Amino acid sequence: MTASNLNQLEQALRQLHEEQMLILDRVDNAIARFDALHRLILFNQKLADLWDLPRGWLQQTPQVTEFVALLAERGQWLAEQRQHLQGILQNEQSENIQFSIQQADGRCLNVSISPMPDGGKLLSFQDVTPHQQALKQAADIQTSLNSEVQRLRFLLGLTDRLQVTDNVKDIGQFALHYLVQAKGAAFGDVKVISGEGNGRRAGVLTNEISGQFLATYGKPVIQEMEVLLNQGIPYGQGVLWQVVESGQPCFIEDYASHPQAVDEFRHPGIGQLGLFPIPAADGTIIGVLTLESRSLQKLQEAPQQDMLLAACRILGAAIERALSQERLQRANRTLERASQMKSEFLASMSHELRTPLNSVLGFSDLLMRQKSGDLNERQQAHVQAIARSGQHLLDLINDILDLSKIEAGKVELELHPVAIQDLCTQCLRMVQPRADRKQLSLSLEVDYRFKQIQLDERRVTQILINLLSNAIKFTPEGGQIKLVGRLAYGHQLVQEFRPDRSPITLDKPYLCLAVQDSGIGIAREKWPLLFQPFQQIDASLSRQHEGTGLGLALTKRLAELHSGTVSVESTEGEGSTFRVWLPLLETESQLSESIPVDPIDTALPAVLTEPQKMLSANAKRALVIEDQPYNQALISEVLELEGFVTEVVHDGQAMLEIIHSPLVTPTTLPDLILLDIQLPGVDGFQLVRELKQHPVWQTVPTVAVTALAMPGDRERCLESGVDAYLSKPLDIDRTLEVIRDLTVEEDTPDDSPQT
Repeated sequence: MTASNLNQLEQALRQLHEEQMLILDRVDNAIARFDALHRLILFNQKLADLWDLPRGWLQQTPQVTEFVALLAERGQWLAEQRQHLQGILQNEQSENIQFSIQQADGRCLNVSISPMPDGGKLLSFQDVTPHQQALKQAADIQTSLNSEVQRLRFLLGLTDRLQVTDNVKDIGQFALHYLVQAKGAAFGDVKVISGEGNGRRAGVLTNEISGQFLATYGKPVIQEMEVLLNQGIPYGQGVLWQVVESGQPCFIEDYASHPQAVDEFRHPGIGQLGLFPIPAADGTIIGVLTLESRSLQKLQEAPQQDMLLAACRILGAAIERALSQERLQRANRTLERASQMKSEFLASMSHELRTPLNSVLGFSDLLMRQKSGDLNERQQAHVQAIARSGQHLLDLINDILDLSKIEAGKVELELHPVAIQDLCTQCLRMVQPRADRKQLSLSLEVDYRFKQIQLDERRVTQILINLLSNAIKFTPEGGQIKLVGRLAYGHQLVQEFRPDRSPITLDKPYLCLAVQDSGIGIAREKWPLLFQPFQQIDASLSRQHEGTGLGLALTKRLAELHSGTVSVESTEGEGSTFRVWLPLLETESQLSESIPVDPIDTALPAVLTEPQKMLSANAKRALVIEDQPYNQALISEVLELEGFVTEVVHDGQAMLEIIHSPLVTPTTLPDLILLDIQLPGVDGFQLVRELKQHPVWQTVPTVAVTALAMPGDRERCLESGVDAYLSKPLDIDRTLEVIRDLTVEEDTPDDSPQT
């Protein structure tokens, strides 16, 4: 090789080395390359910068032992860390290894070691200190957030109890139990200040002593404390009166040696003590919260103190309310009534506005779920439902003072003819979204003898929405709710539990609107409380279910405006039925003329009456037997596309009574029957057997419309005697095809069953 070639080769090698170093220097990690003899033969600038290593020394190809020793010295590594790294580098194993090193200066490194083809090793050091610090900071933030959430939940729970109960002792016990547990306290108490001037005394409202303190120091010590608390601490005795006078919290590190400590509480088992003022709305101190704490976090630290002072403000509101109630009981009855009416107005506004607003939101959500652009007829119906709900809400806002007007006897009903079937259906649609969220089954049963009844539609809507909302609230998920409208008489009302004892005429007819649920039920001894303002069933329900206790009271008064009344029937753990009885003043004009008015008659649907006069001679009639309101609406609308007038029966038992009614004639039969197989009371299979065995009904084509769609269900339905089978969800085109096939003219024979 000539000198010229050799120079070119050396120049190329130098250029290659420079390019290699340039690449390595741009790598974020520190790089060190060792050959098979454990000598450092390659490194980048990041390696020198990471530990402030002399670059000249690194270029002298130090051995692994020298390199690791210097890294350990500069990084203040532990002996175990140094030995671990050195052992891996000197090991002949050819596998990738990764581990982490935490240096004494807090820096955290991820180390990656890879074998090289020549038997050497390639080291990569990644500084992950910012990442670890971020993780630690995130963990600290999460811990702080968890602590804050816990405090906020406590304050929210305390506020909720302030709203739903008047028992200030219950509120104090709830607050104290949480604080004693959270602070690891030996004891805590809430004292209420009573009396005037120097005759004041701090009497205990509630106190709690930890089981550990009791087990450690015994009952005698506890009894001495409780005796003093029960007697009350006189003015001037103890540190608490400084808190009462100054309105500022007081913190004591060693209470046992404090010169103003109460003797009964001078005990070595008591740690740091905090006394917090409980203020009234005007700033007057009406109580003191005392809390012993053994946690490392001091009570006077900002988050702790802020929470305790907030709890004291809520306790102050509860205590002040209790004191106000005592004063109100001694005050003039007229003023008490005025205050009560003001509270009823505010509570009624809060309660009543939520129900129609829920319907507005529910139908808005339903509308937003549509996939098409322009609104079709069905979507327009949804928008109209939203508008009706919004109008109902507007009416409530405009007439929010009606409750006070009812009490004053100044409300006049706006009576006009109301179709009960339409009214009940609309109310169910308004509450359907809330029922869907709890997977509750809604059904409707209306006495079809009713035509139009003189009622105040808005007031009766309020009644039904109140009852349905309560049923949804107190019915567990998966339960059932049924709205019933039927003709009833005074002799049936006599047997009902009513909040009033007004006289009843035994043969007087009523429209009875009932809401039945499979909810939690109500113990009989609680029934008298149900229709009283601001009354909840009991404390446990107050904790589990929100509400002001005004809904049923308002329902009762609205019924009484119609000269009616209310009643209740309930079994604890099984469900409840609330009934509203509205008297019918013009019975003959409000009931179907083809059905005689007789107290012993049972409810019969309109299918038994003569065809309505407004129908054309060519109109076809279909009977839909379905218990779900939305399925009823869907099937009816499909039938209307084919020119049918539909009539609905809501359960199997009602249809069974129709089949065997003596009023059935060939002229009153429908042209088609569509029935669900799964029905309450009597299932569809039994109804089909009854229809096909009946000399009059057997000629009516029958279609099974059912969710039974497993293998064999279609055959089972056809074997029962139906003329056709349709599975849910409905294929509209297939449904229309089946309807047309079954309702063709008599001159089009068809010997095979429709499928």
